[in-house]
Amino acid sequence: MSDLHALAKEMAQRGVGRVFGIPGSGPSLTLLDALEKEGVPFYLTHFEGSAVLMAGAVGRLSGKAGAAIGIKGPGLANMVPGLSACLLEALPVVTISEAYLPGTPSSKSHKRMNHQGLLSAAAKGSRFLAKSGPGFSELAEWAESEVPGPVHLEIAGSPVEVEKEADRESNPGDKIGEADEALKMIRASSRPVLILGSMAMRLKDTTALDALSIPVFSVAAAKGTIDERLPQAAGVYTGVGLEKTPEHRIMAEADLVVSIGLRHNEVLNAVPFKCRSVNIDPLGSAFCGGFRFDAVLTDAEKVTKACFEALREKEWGLDLIEESTRKLRDSLLSGPFLPARVFETVEHHFNHQCRLVLDTGNFCTIGEHIWRVPAPVLYLASGQGRYMGIGLPLALGAAVYDRGAPTAVFLGDGGVGMFVAEIKLAAQYRLPLIILLLTDGYLSSIRGSSLKDHLTERPVTIHRPSWAKTIEGLGVRSEVVGSEAELEEILSSWSPGSGPLFLEIPFNANAYQNMVEGIR
Repeated sequence: MSDLHALAKEMAQRGVGRVFGIPGSGPSLTLLDALEKEGVPFYLTHFEGSAVLMAGAVGRLSGKAGAAIGIKGPGLANMVPGLSACLLEALPVVTISEAYLPGTPSSKSHKRMNHQGLLSAAAKGSRFLAKSGPGFSELAEWAESEVPGPVHLEIAGSPVEVEKEADRESNPGDKIGEADEALKMIRASSRPVLILGSMAMRLKDTTALDALSIPVFSVAAAKGTIDERLPQAAGVYTGVGLEKTPEHRIMAEADLVVSIGLRHNEVLNAVPFKCRSVNIDPLGSAFCGGFRFDAVLTDAEKVTKACFEALREKEWGLDLIEESTRKLRDSLLSGPFLPARVFETVEHHFNHQCRLVLDTGNFCTIGEHIWRVPAPVLYLASGQGRYMGIGLPLALGAAVYDRGAPTAVFLGDGGVGMFVAEIKLAAQYRLPLIILLLTDGYLSSIRGSSLKDHLTERPVTIHRPSWAKTIEGLGVRSEVVGSEAELEEILSSWSPGSGPLFLEIPFNANAYQNMVEGIR
């Protein structure tokens, strides 16, 4: 058995159920042939970066590293945007590309680029397929380990002889404080709040959250870790919530913050809390600079269980959650037809059993606050990097992975165009996908700065913002929606089994610009 056939068998045995990418005529094509013989389907994309993002979505939803394949040089260079986004969003994926053998003369320059230079800032690390290993399983485990992210494998046609590489760096964390310290703080508090970072999604058991009677926030990247329909679910914690948000009201009254995996790259502003605080994170204080926690505990499973038990004895703030959430929703839904009412209509139509995928922009702020996610597998977004454009490939990967629930991806004028060709995949495979373009003709989150600082709006103005005819030309049913009633009528006429649906929903630019006032 050749090395590439052995690699394909290992991938299949580890549960890789699909692979995305663009092959070359060398070992990548041989590998895909071997994967096909192992029953692993391949999805041909139009851009390598989107293939990585689709695989990253599969990794996030399945908990096992997804896989993407490309060629050397420019193929890997095209992967870098996807790798970077997966690194920012903690999406586990193993990417594979063709490569030159170590020691290949510099005169061999066709498609040759500095792979390690490209990967150094965009991946957790990279290895060659070599006789001394590591295999796919080890790389996948590396990708899945805390903090999850992309790992790259180079294939050169046959397993190469390379010197044993140094073990990758591990960060066991620095243990500051003990569990007893956190429990003393909880027992002494009367108004504790809990904040869930994305690490909390990867705990073995989070059912204890359902029994709490205190405010429970999550960062945007962790939406759904607690069922947001529960009375203790206080919504999203961003670090910058303004007066209309539950965050603003409740955090002002808290006397203790207990957080699980709260990291500075998962909020918009990492600042010290006004009360005592403790963070539970197996990586220690490496990623929580700015918060100045009184204690950071690294034994995550054990300490979390003990803290949950102590927090179950506390009860406060549910009335504040109900009041502040109601006021926020009333404010967002009482005005003209704007994104809040679109989110509300779609969420209600599918009775919370639709996966929400957000790109980034002002509408993303609205979606984070108004859409109640019941489980983390029903939510994907660029919650950490605010990486414009990745919503569409994330949604496509999710819809390929799970056809059991429809997927609705919300895009803005800035994020719709980057990967638009990939919509052909949705048509080809009749994916249960709704693509909603919320358009006002501007890069609106940036336009706010133009208006505030009296700067030119020309760089943030979209010429001919409509995509309806283009998407229709890709084989997708396309509709322009002008009202809530029209939206409901179209949703009622659509069946997930019929394939994708594109909805273009234009809004008044100034009303759209003002919708986030008092929120962020």
